[in-house]
Amino acid sequence: DAHECPFTLNMMDSFGDGWDGAKWTWTEDSTNSDADTGTLDNGASGTAPLCGVGCYTLSVGVGDYPSEVSWTIVKDDTGQDEASGGAGESATVCSGAQPSPLPTTSPVPTVLPPTPMPTIKPTPSPTTAMTVSTFDDLSDAITNNGNNAQINVVGNITFDAAITISAAVNVAIRSSVGAVLIGGDIGAGSGGLFRIEGASDVTFTGLGFKSGSASNGGGCLFVTGSSNVEVDDADFLECIAYRGGGMYLEDSSATVSGTSYTSC
Repeated sequence: DAHECPFTLNMMDSFGDGWDGAKWTWTEDSTNSDADTGTLDNGASGTAPLCGVGCYTLSVGVGDYPSEVSWTIVKDDTGQDEASGGAGESATVCSGAQPSPLPTTSPVPTVLPPTPMPTIKPTPSPTTAMTVSTFDDLSDAITNNGNNAQINVVGNITFDAAITISAAVNVAIRSSVGAVLIGGDIGAGSGGLFRIEGASDVTFTGLGFKSGSASNGGGCLFVTGSSNVEVDDADFLECIAYRGGGMYLEDSSATVSGTSYTSC
């Protein structure tokens, strides 16, 4: 019934693999009780009916990859967007008449308060999701997309040269299959596989780094210029440099978890 479910929630995931643990909750404001909850289990998009008459608040959690999550609330009888947002955000929308007070003996008519306007949260910056399996594809994906690039490496890649990431934020390079990035004698001074500079913000997840070499610092990763790197569930193997075989930081920061180093 359109009167009982006046809204539709449109869920989007820029990487196309669902919301990765982010859940939505539909709360009735008058009772502060949760009327419904759900998530985008997989894929790039999905919908869910939002039911109830009155004012309700949609709240969306963060999940593992919040930058991929976005949503809109559409009013079914008009087809218009009532609110939109991303992970960690919420919006309040209203439908139908608000309940009238009980009758009184006073002849003065009861005036209902105006229905509040929906709170609209800003939509997160768009992300660009790509799947790569060759060195040229990986290099082009980083060079041409810059900020918010989400790159999934689906096969082992041998590097022809070191790749520089400069002044790029919210870049995520990960592998769902444990792909290995392989270097060699490519004559790098600093950063045998990646040189990250210019206040960049880069995350590496589920990757192997092998045989990177540099004559100065960072056999596999060289991080400089107030940049930040996060490395999760990675393996560094046979990465060699004068300073920092696996990774070398210069005026920068790094967060590392679930990562091993062998012969570095």
